[in-house]
Amino acid sequence: MKRVHGFTLIEMIVAMVITGIIAAMVSVFMVAPIKGYQDTVRRAGLSDAADTALKRMALEIRTALPNSVRVSGNQYIEFIPTTGGGRYRADFGTGGTGDPLNFDFSGDCTGVACSFDVLGPNVTIASGDHLVIFNTGQTGLNAYGATTGNNRRPITTAAGSVSAITFSGAAFPYESPSQRFHVVSSTLGPVTFGCDGGKLRRYTGYATGSVDWNPAPADQPDPPTSGSSALLADGATCYFDYDPAVSAENGLVTLRITLTDGPSGESVTLHQQLHVDNSP
Repeated sequence: MKRVHGFTLIEMIVAMVITGIIAAMVSVFMVAPIKGYQDTVRRAGLSDAADTALKRMALEIRTALPNSVRVSGNQYIEFIPTTGGGRYRADFGTGGTGDPLNFDFSGDCTGVACSFDVLGPNVTIASGDHLVIFNTGQTGLNAYGATTGNNRRPITTAAGSVSAITFSGAAFPYESPSQRFHVVSSTLGPVTFGCDGGKLRRYTGYATGSVDWNPAPADQPDPPTSGSSALLADGATCYFDYDPAVSAENGLVTLRITLTDGPSGESVTLHQQLHVDNSP
C-alpha cells in the first residue's frame, strides 16, 4: 500500500504561529521607514506648493509700479503691475526736431501736446493701456483710480510696438526726474494676493476705492468683493510686510507662507524677501 504524506493540524498551527512571529518582527523594522517615506513625501508636497506660490507672487510683485505696493493687516498685499516702460523725450533735439513731452498745457490735449517720443527701444502697447508718470503714492501722484488730477492717462496710440506714445486728458502734474514713464493695463488693474479662511488667492479685475490714499482705504474691502480670484494654495496662513524705504530707490517686500496638511497637522513655512523699484 502506498503511504500518503501530509501534515497534522498541530503542525499547521505551529507554522502559522511562526509565520506570524516573523511577520510581526519584519513589520517592526518596516513601519518606521514607510512612515518616514510618507512624511518626506508630504513635506515635499507642502514645500513645493509653498515654493510655487512664493515664486508666482515674487515674479509678479517685481513688475509693480513704483510706490504702488501696499499691505493690509499683514494678510493682503496689493500692487499695480506694469506691462512696459521707458524714458520719454524731455526736450527738442538738434534743430528743434523730435516730440518732447509737454507738461505746460491744461484741459484736453491738442496738437502734439499729448504725445512724446520714446527714447531707446520701442514699447509694446495693448488696447486699453494707461500711461503713468512720476508715481510717488502721494496726493495727486497716485495711480490707483482714474480721476482728474492724478498721474494716470489713457493711451490712444494704436496697439503694437511703438516709438512714440499719444495719450488723452490733461497734462501730467509733475515731471519725472529721470524722464521715466510706465505702462499699466486698465483691463487687469491692481492685483491682490491675500490669505483668508486658510486659502491663498490671487485677486484681480476688481474696482478700487478713492485715488489719494496709501495704504488701503476703508472703502475697499479685503478681500476684494468684485473681479475674479484664483486659488494658489490651500491650508495657508500668511504674513506680508512692506518697507517702502530700505534705500533711496528700493522698497523691501517680505513674504512668509505657512502651509498645513489637514489630516496630519504637519506644516511647512517658507520665507522670501525681494526688492521692488520705487524710483519714479
